[in-house]
Amino acid sequence: MPVSKTCALCGLPLRRGGCSAEFNNTAYPFCCQGCRQVFTILMQDSDSADPEEFRETELYKQCLRAGIIPASEADLDRPGSRETRENPAKTEQDGLPLTLRVSNMWCPACAWLIETALGKVPGVLTAECHFSTDRVHLRYDPVQTSPDRIMQAIAAMGYRAETPDADHFQKELREDFIRFGISAFLTMNIMLLSFSLYSGFFTSLSQATIFNLSWPILIMATGVLGYGGQRIFQKATFGFSSIAFSMETLIGTAALSAYLFSVYHVFQGDIHLYFDTASMLITLTLLGKLLEKNAKAKVRAHLENFFSLRPKHVRICTDRFPRGRYVAADHLEAGDIFLVEDGETAAADGSILSGRARVDESSLTGEAAPVLKKAGKRIKSGTRVVSGRIRVRAEQVGEDSTLNQMISIMDQALHEKTALEGKTERILQWFVPAVLGLALMTGLGWLIATSSLETAMLRGVTVLVIACPCALGIAIPLTRVAGISVAGRRGILVRDFSAFERAGHLETIVFDKTGTLTTGEWSLQEIIPLNGYSKKEVLELAAELENGSEHHLGAEIRRRAALKKLDPDAEAKIEDICLYDNGLSGRMGNQVIKMGSRDFCAPEILSSDLAAGPSAALETSLVFMSIDGRLCGLFAFGDRIRQSAAETVQRLDRAGFSTALVSGDGHKTTRTIAERVGIKNSMGGFLPQQKADYIQSLQEKGAAVAMIGDGINDAPAMARADLAVAVHSGNHLGQEVADLSLMRGDPAQFPDFLELSARVNKKVRQNLVFAFVYNTLGLPIAMSGLLTPLIAVSAMFLSSLTVIGNTLLLIRSEFPRDI
Repeated sequence: MPVSKTCALCGLPLRRGGCSAEFNNTAYPFCCQGCRQVFTILMQDSDSADPEEFRETELYKQCLRAGIIPASEADLDRPGSRETRENPAKTEQDGLPLTLRVSNMWCPACAWLIETALGKVPGVLTAECHFSTDRVHLRYDPVQTSPDRIMQAIAAMGYRAETPDADHFQKELREDFIRFGISAFLTMNIMLLSFSLYSGFFTSLSQATIFNLSWPILIMATGVLGYGGQRIFQKATFGFSSIAFSMETLIGTAALSAYLFSVYHVFQGDIHLYFDTASMLITLTLLGKLLEKNAKAKVRAHLENFFSLRPKHVRICTDRFPRGRYVAADHLEAGDIFLVEDGETAAADGSILSGRARVDESSLTGEAAPVLKKAGKRIKSGTRVVSGRIRVRAEQVGEDSTLNQMISIMDQALHEKTALEGKTERILQWFVPAVLGLALMTGLGWLIATSSLETAMLRGVTVLVIACPCALGIAIPLTRVAGISVAGRRGILVRDFSAFERAGHLETIVFDKTGTLTTGEWSLQEIIPLNGYSKKEVLELAAELENGSEHHLGAEIRRRAALKKLDPDAEAKIEDICLYDNGLSGRMGNQVIKMGSRDFCAPEILSSDLAAGPSAALETSLVFMSIDGRLCGLFAFGDRIRQSAAETVQRLDRAGFSTALVSGDGHKTTRTIAERVGIKNSMGGFLPQQKADYIQSLQEKGAAVAMIGDGINDAPAMARADLAVAVHSGNHLGQEVADLSLMRGDPAQFPDFLELSARVNKKVRQNLVFAFVYNTLGLPIAMSGLLTPLIAVSAMFLSSLTVIGNTLLLIRSEFPRDI
């Protein structure tokens, strides 16, 4: 008997990790645990020895009607076969919400099984499992059950359940909290017993009393340093062995010095013990790190949500499965057809073939209002369908998709270091050894001055603690994450964190015209035939000449020819096509055909009657076409100014920036657009290199210049500018030469970025100034003996809290419209 290669329940191909079950000496293969258990349930429900008979049961028929089990291969995955089932017998009253991420689901039957099984768990009030997102949402009665028991119930079914945020970071956070909790408990007891021991300074204590108080303190302090300070001492030891000193080097040295000094006094029967200082130093350091991690989690909350936008599954349509079947999103390839419906996220960029849907693009653009998408429009990966159902042809998948490009760029921006941050780290490299030397000198100085080893040790430890550069170490990294996160929330993709700093020095903003201040959606408004040629002849020749051109005007000419149902190849074949900066040319037989701007066709225009003709009366851009030196036609193109363009220029003017407009279009067209949006300086007829030269001329006059364009056609000018800003228009993000991209495609986002950059730069300066002032003032005070180690520990802790709190204010702020 041949071995079946499909699942006995759902008909899907068997995967690695598939399973099987035996009934009546017959082995049945299944693609996953879900199908096997559904098969088992149906078998038990049928109460028959023949596995085929369960298909006659009412339960099986209900599964067919619900779409959980396909009636045929074409119905393998009917819309609505998951996620919307409810149990009317359950109640949500007094229940707590819980969301879990479930691994190893391979088809909608798995989701149904989990939903059904959880509905029978005591204490679970409602359960709703989503196959497409690998999530199960439920409400439970905490008196009857707990999240751990629910996860155990799911695990008993062959799946793995965990909280959505259960990753390495969260596990580490929990470990740190336990470590801090134990250390804090022991430290409080150390402090309590130390106060009792300190009474010996005011009354005499017997040696037995000192012994009974000292040894418990020693044992608990050993626990604090050995368990709570384990990672600190590991890093400190590594710092000494590799000569790569860090904050832990100072903390470890100070805590260990106080601890060993106290151990010596315990064996001497002395009450001069400083276990409380060593333990408090470790405990407060753990608390500071815990708060810092929590702050980072809050700052990164939007970024983590953004990174989690990638769907795990996608419904691909094929000839065999015209209604689609779910597969892992990694299997999606360019050219595949996939479906997206209510609540689902697009797995790739592509063109909509059929259907209508309202799409939420806020994750990419920051724009909250859903956008209507229909056939002929494009959809980007990471956007969510709010309502409707669309059929999409995948074009950019995997790393080429918009979402993955943004994630890659943001991840790179988060890990790159700015010049200022590099300077700060270089300062820390010599700062820590310098503090160690300074502490040693301080101790020796006090030892010589007072002949007291105890005083010398205390002053040295105080210097080590007060100089700990915790605040300095987190001043820029935490602000970087906050700035990129807030920008991303507003649809601004920051590629280089130094863009915030450079934005603070800008004086001049140079705009490109097409696709920046205008929509870039050019349309062919008029064809003017000349010298005996007809509109049909001119359009056919132009479409043939522009065949294969990626320029948007060439695409519009080809589109118009297609609408007219013209076949350029039917009449003539143009060869030897050459592309130039402002036009293109080709050869048709013995005739030379040229098409391009006024400058490109200047000799032909001068020899005609158009030297001061139609172009002076038209505000649209003109493209000229000639055959053998004689004009044969004009193409008049029009563009639309963005609604926000004038307001954007006004906001920049109010903020004191000078603005300019450069374009490859004619002078009159460029000047007209500039006047309409309020820009005084305009230059038309510029080639890409001329735009770059113009940027350089402004810089030579001492101005810091930002260039705002599409990031591709303006690449030379943007590479030359101090700050390059791309108004994203759907192009591949990897092709954009820009420091930041305005993902909404709206230049009005740039003034928003300028306001945010001012806030970010302010926070960076505040954090650095505070950190340096703290260390500058703290060191001499500690060396003078005016501080105790406990006060120094508290000051170090408060300095870190100040930097963390100041940075958190940034992510809670909104964009006031002050520029």
